Amino acid sequence: MMLPTPRVVAIDDKSEHLERLTQGLNRYGTACLPIHFTGETAEIPPCPHVRVIFADLHLIVGTPGDHARDFSMIGSLLEDTIKPSGPYFIVLWTMYPEQAGRLLVFLEDRLQDVPKPFAVQALDKNDHLDPDGSVKSPESLVKAIRRLVAEQPQIGALLNWEERVLGAAADTVSSIMELAESAAGDMKPGEEVGRLLASLAVAAVGEEHAGEDRFRAVNEGLLPILGDRIASMRSRETDSELWQAALGQVGARLSLDEAARLNRLLHIAPSTPDGDGTERGAVIALPEEFSGEAFEKMFDLVPEEAAEKQFWRKQPQEDADPFQWVLVQTQAACDYAQTQPGPLPFHLGLRLPASEARRGAPPAALWRSPCFEHDGQAHFLHVNARFQVSLPGGKARQAPPLFRLREQLLNDLIYQLHGYGARPGIISFRESR
Repeated sequence: MMLPTPRVVAIDDKSEHLERLTQGLNRYGTACLPIHFTGETAEIPPCPHVRVIFADLHLIVGTPGDHARDFSMIGSLLEDTIKPSGPYFIVLWTMYPEQAGRLLVFLEDRLQDVPKPFAVQALDKNDHLDPDGSVKSPESLVKAIRRLVAEQPQIGALLNWEERVLGAAADTVSSIMELAESAAGDMKPGEEVGRLLASLAVAAVGEEHAGEDRFRAVNEGLLPILGDRIASMRSRETDSELWQAALGQVGARLSLDEAARLNRLLHIAPSTPDGDGTERGAVIALPEEFSGEAFEKMFDLVPEEAAEKQFWRKQPQEDADPFQWVLVQTQAACDYAQTQPGPLPFHLGLRLPASEARRGAPPAALWRSPCFEHDGQAHFLHVNARFQVSLPGGKARQAPPLFRLREQLLNDLIYQLHGYGARPGIISFRESR
């Protein structure tokens, strides 16, 4: 699909109620996908990026007061049809607003395959609709919608950031279109856009590789333009109150586990089914041919001595948590983008539980990651610049990554690796005492 998927969805079995709600949202300035529910779930499209769902409580005809059945229908729509990827919250558009809390409890227990809603709030139809289904006061409905959003400042702040990033992406597209229109001459604007995109692809990955994955090539070319627009965003006066309420106390202390979860979000990309060891920053398990007895032949140290003296692990205890030897793909960004031939560079690393990492000044060749969560536990990744290996592309392609270092952390690692390798050495004399 080339157009954005809906961020706001409204579902009701009464078309007149749905129409009035949609009109109120439009007056609020929010585009909404209205879904007249007739019992046919096939008519409802998946909306993975939905952020707000307005749902009538009684979407099916049943026994009055049988709210468990109503809750089950909403849960089924979330899991089997809408399939939100989160975060999102539900506004229960109903004449029974007291059921909002019970619906949240039900969904927190029921939902397994999709994220649970951030919150469930109620918008009482009795307050906003006349018996004939018409809106009593559009202004009051709009105010009520604003109040609901304001009551969730944390998710509101995230949605505000998302909206501004979408705006930055739209500005990037506009800049490409404007450039194409100004340079089109006798060409049609669409053809000129194609020429510009082709130029971006070639500049990013080279003419030889631009045709292999055209989306990836163009994406590499557009990222600096989009990245600058996002990086230059500043707070807007109209949003300051929202962000003030959302952040609460600035500078709150974090526990080790909280810091590990945040670092995982910032710096650690999970493995994907189509990922492999050729990805820049991929962290793979040490291949079997370098393990066991072969480890000493390859690295001139037995694993236990290397772990303790060169990779800064504590002296092993009987009940110590296990560590894991890994390889980190450290290819130059330009070589990776242009798929240059040759064996791929890797550095030996040690993934170890936070409790097993030594304190104090490590060897100069050692790089230590921030603490991050992996497999539900806080870990560090220690990489030593002196322990390098190369793998053929075919061999690396067969190795599924445990995870991948995101760009910022990977660049920090590579900077230290190169800095260590480029350090000067001098002969000098000092006074004898």
